[in-house]
Amino acid sequence: MKSDHTKEDKKLESEEVLTNAKREHYMNTLNVDAKASMKNRIIIGAILMLVTIPCLVFGNYIFALLILVASIISCHEIINTPQSLEKRFNIILYVFAYIMMVSLIFWIIFKNNIFALVENPNDFSFDLTRDFEGPRISLTAFFICCAFFFFAALLDKKFTMNDAFYFIGMLLIVSVGFQSILYLRYVPFSYSGQLVAESTNGFRYGQSMLIIFFMLLGTCLNDVGAYFIGVLFGKHKMCPRISPKKTWEGFFGGVIVSILSTIIFGVVTDACGVPMLPGVLDTEHWYNILILSILIPIFGVFGDLIFSQIKRNYNIKDFGKALKSHGGVLDRLDSILIVSIAMSLVIEMMANGWSIFK
Repeated sequence: MKSDHTKEDKKLESEEVLTNAKREHYMNTLNVDAKASMKNRIIIGAILMLVTIPCLVFGNYIFALLILVASIISCHEIINTPQSLEKRFNIILYVFAYIMMVSLIFWIIFKNNIFALVENPNDFSFDLTRDFEGPRISLTAFFICCAFFFFAALLDKKFTMNDAFYFIGMLLIVSVGFQSILYLRYVPFSYSGQLVAESTNGFRYGQSMLIIFFMLLGTCLNDVGAYFIGVLFGKHKMCPRISPKKTWEGFFGGVIVSILSTIIFGVVTDACGVPMLPGVLDTEHWYNILILSILIPIFGVFGDLIFSQIKRNYNIKDFGKALKSHGGVLDRLDSILIVSIAMSLVIEMMANGWSIFK
């Protein structure tokens, strides 16, 4: 009996040693993979900053080109999301979606410049900022978009009515989001163009970049604050069905960090003599800065959850692989697109004395 127990004990010990060895090997492999993933994320992040920051600072056509490239990649990700190995869409749908995306984003700029050319052809120069007083939707383009995808659902058995509504909704939301980003970059010229141009010693796009940096600062620090506070103190799940890792502690932590950082940014820029939008976003109108500071983290989380739900609906982890370990362009811009739409609408109302009818 003693011999049998000894053999059994030795067997259990050897199995435990083997299990521990497997666990240590798995953990070591996980750590190596995690380190490699983090390294890749840092490298890709640094490259993104090197590309995007100069475009943000200098504005003008270089920034519009950045939005154009990002929108085309985003459109490609939108098209690929509902597809699988058994379900491939017609190339005509690809072409139409690309054209529609670019048209919905830039049509307001071309419309304003065409009207200006007709009114004064002898003294005309194309200007991205001309009369850009808020994001606008072309009802004609929207009707064409709806008609095309509904007819596609009727004629193509691989393209369902659910696909039609998905494409219409995503193209509309994402295109308005990109147009809103353009608006946030160019809005000072719509309401105080000369003041902005003169206050930056000839660098026309200098002070006008402050609003979009204000938005990016609040959105990014909301994510950073929510992540670290959630990791350290998170216990209560916020929305486990859509985003299992989000907690209420992380949510409120990110909101507080975002609000404080954006308020400080707005106050400091005004104290330095370069308010984000003179007469609208300055210390005299501190309540406007406060309102936007509160809206940014709330709509940032809202945007993140919307796009996360879309990915879960199609059982995908990322919209694409354009940014390698960062996923696709939409994975990086989900919160920014929704925040930009909300900020654009509110800033337009602020600039018009809080009237939604002007």
